[in-house]
Amino acid sequence: MLLAVKLCVLIALSVFGSGLRLAAQLEDATPRAQETCKRYLSAPLPPEAVQVTQPKRWPDCNSYKLYSGIGTKIDYAAARRCAWSERLAQKAGIEPRFTESSVFGGSAMLTALYTNGEGVERNLSLALRFACEAGGAPAEISIRLKDIESRFEKSSSANAKFSFCDDITSGLMEGFCAAYSSELADQKRSESLTSISASMNQTQRRALEQLNSLEQAYARAHAEGEIDTSGTARAMFQIDAEDSLRDDFIAALRSFEAEQPPTGTLQKYRDADAQLNAVYQQVIKRAEEHKSDYGAVQPDGIRNAERAWLKYRDAWLEFAILRYPGVTNEAWLTLLTEDRTAVLDGSFCDMDAMDGPCAQKGDTWKPSPLP
Repeated sequence: MLLAVKLCVLIALSVFGSGLRLAAQLEDATPRAQETCKRYLSAPLPPEAVQVTQPKRWPDCNSYKLYSGIGTKIDYAAARRCAWSERLAQKAGIEPRFTESSVFGGSAMLTALYTNGEGVERNLSLALRFACEAGGAPAEISIRLKDIESRFEKSSSANAKFSFCDDITSGLMEGFCAAYSSELADQKRSESLTSISASMNQTQRRALEQLNSLEQAYARAHAEGEIDTSGTARAMFQIDAEDSLRDDFIAALRSFEAEQPPTGTLQKYRDADAQLNAVYQQVIKRAEEHKSDYGAVQPDGIRNAERAWLKYRDAWLEFAILRYPGVTNEAWLTLLTEDRTAVLDGSFCDMDAMDGPCAQKGDTWKPSPLP
């Protein structure tokens, strides 16, 4: 649903795919990592691996979704069967580039399965073999191999579940891992919306569906147009920004369903609207001044997000009349306008700020939840 947008920045940065082979990655890894891979890349494969037919194109089974329960039930055995086919496709150089399916499928998926013992017995030799096959940045390979070895030195019950994202070192992989986490979050948000709408009538559900669609469009426009993209971890920052608004939307709905409605008067709304207009003019001016800077927030990006927000705001009012008839329009307008001001004002926060108004927001800027 949102994945294409979330990964668009990765395309410009990605070094994954058929263009970069394992040797080029391993040659810069530590001598210990190179020796480990030299030893384990020839570890015998189980019989089921050699029974897999060589695919002519990338398999559409998506092992990472089967493994994580994205859009389906968790099925480790099916994930493993899919991963064997993906692995052969990777070795043949026919995997798609810039996708979670190729980055976390195939050898990477088999690494997780054999390290964790999910649907199959834990096997150190195979876990290390597949970790070497999967490759990655040189530092990631070295750290990941040590991580896997340490897990087999302890009892399995003492280990947290291994994830291929545990040992990342590059901005590129931060983006892919953020996209993977975002898909998991999308799944949970979808489940939350289903739960929230269970007590609604058909008219209210349709209004909520429209509201949800426009909220997604606004969150996407904010991530695309109001986040600085000058750093190597820009994809992660954009994904985090989009997810932040999506999470706030669900949190707001839960709050209102728990009979915690907003309050506001016509004067409060007028004050909030004046403040928003002032901040909007400030950020547009700043964007104009810096629009030639690499990765800078662009004026058109802000304008596009503002237009998306107006549609989202109006959809809120339409839904609220149906679902919360006792709350005034001024209350909703005040809340939504103040929230937009906070989001817009934070678009220019320094992601690495140690002090000042942005410091308390953490590594990535996150506006206060809507409620």
